[in-house]
Amino acid sequence: MITSRTPSMLLLSSNIAFHNIAKMGRGERKEKILQRTRAPSMLILRNVAFHDKLGRNERKEKLYTRKKGTEQLTRAVYYSDYIFTTASLCSAAATGAYIGNNTAFGKKLSGPVCSMLMGYVLKMNPIYSANLEITGSIRLIVSALATPMILQGANLSAIRNTFNTLLKPFVTVAFVTIFGGFVGAKLFLKNEILKPLSAALIAKNIGSGINYIATCQALGVSPYLQSQGLVVDNVLAFIYFPIVYIFGDRYIQKRNMKEEEEEEGAPTDFSTEDVKTSLALTFAILAASHIEAEFWSTILEGVDSSRLFLPIATVFSILTATFLNFKSNVVNAGNFIGQCLLYIFFASAGLSSPPLGHAFTNDLELLYFACTMYAIHLFAIGFLFSSREILVASNAGIGGPATAAAFAKAKHWKELIAPAILVGNVGNAFATFIALIFSSFV
Repeated sequence: MITSRTPSMLLLSSNIAFHNIAKMGRGERKEKILQRTRAPSMLILRNVAFHDKLGRNERKEKLYTRKKGTEQLTRAVYYSDYIFTTASLCSAAATGAYIGNNTAFGKKLSGPVCSMLMGYVLKMNPIYSANLEITGSIRLIVSALATPMILQGANLSAIRNTFNTLLKPFVTVAFVTIFGGFVGAKLFLKNEILKPLSAALIAKNIGSGINYIATCQALGVSPYLQSQGLVVDNVLAFIYFPIVYIFGDRYIQKRNMKEEEEEEGAPTDFSTEDVKTSLALTFAILAASHIEAEFWSTILEGVDSSRLFLPIATVFSILTATFLNFKSNVVNAGNFIGQCLLYIFFASAGLSSPPLGHAFTNDLELLYFACTMYAIHLFAIGFLFSSREILVASNAGIGGPATAAAFAKAKHWKELIAPAILVGNVGNAFATFIALIFSSFV
């Protein structure tokens, strides 16, 4: 019975299904068919989207890993360039210092000028490619470190005792430099951009390289113009130092063997403890100067703290040296390290400087200004006020304390060696502020 009724029941159910479909409207039938055909494809699409999402995450992870690796590689390349540039500048500075202190030619030019020449020779090497950004940052670091170290000997009470020996001649020479710079600026400087640079050159020729960079920072002189100013100044220094040595031959003294032995045995030693003390004082002064510069930059709107940093460090260094009255060994240690840093500063200036020919083809206004300043200076020290003291004081201004002491020692003026260092520190102490005042008049 069951088997005989099965076909009829199937037929009946199919008729009922057909009847139900027939009762549907055309739109409902289409929707039903679409649902049946869409179900497998939607499942496939969902699976594809899921796997695609996994792929995107993997790709993002790979890109992040690759980017991180690239950043690490870039950082490693930057640090290797930094180390290589620092080592190159130290080599150029050491070579320049050796030539300046141990050869007849170098002694006539001075160690800093020779170091700048070595930096320029390094730049001319076709194999070497200088990174100017790294070179500029190294220059700022060494100038900041050198300022408190060199000024550890700027004890104003001790300097006052040298007034009759070299302080009066030094003040005379400083006024001659300012007068020569003022005449040169009024006659030749028409470009407003060069006037702050002229003030920086005044600072350098009364003090030293630390005053030059401090004035440039305070007046917002660009790194390119800083290098251009040093190129012009050092081209004229090549002429200045030999002429001053010739002027000094008028006053050569005869020495006996005893004086030579005493000169060779002059105490200039210092210990590692003195070096540690000098470094500790330096970092303390720099930290205090940074805090003070940040404080004043919030009060003086529009003035960046970096422009105030070195002038404030100069003031703190002078006050510290005056009131703490460091031992001579600590002063010797600070002066030695500071001079080494200044050699690196001049080597970096040579490395980043434009070709020497630019001093005679570009920025002729700056060249004429510097020529006027040096010409008036040389005429005054050679003919108007010529004496041993004036020549040593001139060296203390143009070349710095170490250059003036080396000049006095080379001419065997033993009694002027210590005063030369003291008045050189006077220049380092006040040249920046003199230059800032000068800039307001030109």
